[in-house]
Amino acid sequence: MNKIISRRILDLCSSIGLNKYTARINKRNYQVTVAGGASEIGQTLSLLLRSEPGITKLVVHDTRLDTPGVVMDLSHIPTDNRIQGYTGEDSLETALKDANIVIGAGGVIRKPGISEKLWLSSNTEFVRTLSKQVAKMESMPFLGIITEPINYLVPMAAEVLRNHGDYDSRKLFGITGLDALHAQALFAAQNNLNPEACYVPVIGGHSDKTLIPLLSQSTPASDFDTKMSQDFTIKFRRFDEELLKANRGCSPTTSVAYSALLFTRCILNALDGQPAKVHAFIENNDFGTAYFGGLVHLDSEGVKDMQIYSSLTQYELQLLELCLDELRRDALKGKKVLEIID
Repeated sequence: MNKIISRRILDLCSSIGLNKYTARINKRNYQVTVAGGASEIGQTLSLLLRSEPGITKLVVHDTRLDTPGVVMDLSHIPTDNRIQGYTGEDSLETALKDANIVIGAGGVIRKPGISEKLWLSSNTEFVRTLSKQVAKMESMPFLGIITEPINYLVPMAAEVLRNHGDYDSRKLFGITGLDALHAQALFAAQNNLNPEACYVPVIGGHSDKTLIPLLSQSTPASDFDTKMSQDFTIKFRRFDEELLKANRGCSPTTSVAYSALLFTRCILNALDGQPAKVHAFIENNDFGTAYFGGLVHLDSEGVKDMQIYSSLTQYELQLLELCLDELRRDALKGKKVLEIID
């Protein structure tokens, strides 16, 4: 019985990109553009994507002066896909041309010496500029945003796309797979289990006040009471805080880039007509707010629907109610920021 359960978990993890990736035999033919590809996260992600099967062309764009050197460094990795780099805002349109998938990895990460005001203004401007240029494309690509804070930059991006082009809400994503990875790792550690045989859905948003790990839906199922669920949630929500302390005040980059790799793999599967699921923050009003995060089912056209869970505990329902209020405020922040900078 345990072997059957483990096999099912591995199949589930495979469908959402949470375990080891097996290269497909069929040759894909897709272009991925990493905007902000010379940033700390962008460089790591570009390295991971450099040898990814099915990416015919990898394009790295950034406004940083060291972008040509980053691209040259990546070009020394012998793989099947072609690599091309562009520098400067005036070349963003060219870098995006023919892209099937665009990953927004620019802006700045939180680190000592960078004020919250500078962090927010830099990241807002990056997402705004990228979204305006994507809106001009003949056909909207899949657009995944890593840049923080996702809770209000994704709604802001949606407004920019809606106001400047032919917006397809099914193709805009805040990349939140890292939250599911955190929950998976923490659950496994607390229960002394193999992480690859564990899964804990995470819904809500992408901030400490909006993340909701659903222990009631975990696999393997676990015996827990309200106190255990509260302790797990508190520890889970403090994960970034603990990581910042361990990283001497710097935001994580490696795990974030890895989650973006998993996102890209899932989109490639969807484009190939394969069943695909991905954790993401998307435009969704099923829960009483315009934007919500969770496990999203995909097809080649984008979002099909979001996984719905039943039999939530009273504590999880309380978290959900508080989360929805916070998400509404975050969406309004995104719109207000856009009004100010426009």
